[in-house]
Amino acid sequence: MFVHNKGNYVRNAAGVQLIPGANSISEKDWKSFSAHPLIQKLIDVDEIVAKETEAGDKLSAEELIELAQDTYDIETLEEMKKGEKRKTVLAAIDEQIQTLTVGDGKEQE
Repeated sequence: MFVHNKGNYVRNAAGVQLIPGANSISEKDWKSFSAHPLIQKLIDVDEIVAKETEAGDKLSAEELIELAQDTYDIETLEEMKKGEKRKTVLAAIDEQIQTLTVGDGKEQE
């Protein structure tokens, strides 16, 4: 499942660490992580959001593109590509991977 950490901080609880952006974690880890009182408060204010379950719930193309654009872990991006057939989603994921590995092509001043 994907869990979106919308905050600017790394979150740690129950032996699980979420970096800012999307994270791929198991259902078991999510249950432990989300049971922590501090994490529950962050879930209540939508700073941490579970995006997909192992039951096969699928995200819309728009949701997955937005999630990919806020993902900074290449392994998680590769996980998003598994089984994905929508060209717009695949292009957004590939663009984010390109940005992370090569840069966005903009020169720094």
